[in-house]
Amino acid sequence: MRPLSREEVRDAIVNPDPAEKRLRLPAWFDDVRWHRIDYLGWRDLRAPRRAYLVAEADGQALGVLLRQAPNEASLGSRAVMCDLCRSSRRFNEVSLFTAQRPSRDKRERLNAVGLLLCTDLDCAVKVNSTSIRQGFDPPTGDVTAARREGLRSRTLTFIRSVSDGRPDTRRGR
Repeated sequence: MRPLSREEVRDAIVNPDPAEKRLRLPAWFDDVRWHRIDYLGWRDLRAPRRAYLVAEADGQALGVLLRQAPNEASLGSRAVMCDLCRSSRRFNEVSLFTAQRPSRDKRERLNAVGLLLCTDLDCAVKVNSTSIRQGFDPPTGDVTAARREGLRSRTLTFIRSVSDGRPDTRRGR
């Protein structure tokens, strides 16, 4: 991912919160290692259930505002898979996040898209981690590159499904 400016990130959000005057970027924004990430994800410290996801496609930044749904304590012993990095984790490490589709029509404001996402928004760490390799497995670099490409593709598909207003087509990939 190429380095993005603060203005590019702020302008990338397609469904901003009308109550918010200005988007709050993370304190660590200036320390981001852009070459190591496939998307920029962070949580708003003043609103713990609010998160942001920004990716780049064709030289343009695209992003969405996400809201986290509460986790169900009844799922305590279950594993849940993140829709973006495709890693299975404990129920409290993956949460349902929803993004409102932007609309000027009041009847359409309840239209939202959701996905299961790592609660810490750090899918890049899981994708870049090396797994135990067997003799018949492809080289580790090839596996990591395929994982990163899949993460990037699924992230862009989700963001575009929010901004375009078309049905979500993530499941077909």
